[in-house]
Amino acid sequence: MTLHQESNRYSISTGDHLLTVRNKKRMDMTAVKEIERFDQEEFYVKTSQGNLLIRGEELKIVHLDVDKGLLTLEGNVKLLQYDDEENGLSKGFLHKLFG
Repeated sequence: MTLHQESNRYSISTGDHLLTVRNKKRMDMTAVKEIERFDQEEFYVKTSQGNLLIRGEELKIVHLDVDKGLLTLEGNVKLLQYDDEENGLSKGFLHKLFG
């Protein structure tokens, strides 16, 4: 990932995935392709770098720009887990139940 500075502004190259967590209470991310499912305790997000599982408490969407792939969440973030495989987290869950 390359950050470019232009007069006190930073731009991120298109397609690069950047995740910023502030005090475990606010999360900003880029290169979001799809939000597959979400509720107040769990978000499952597809990014350019794989599937991302976010768990916490009182999670909510603060900002979503589908065209630019930007997502901002607020809440108490407890867990971040990436999975490179398509549907890998679901497969792991089913494997634990029936495997």
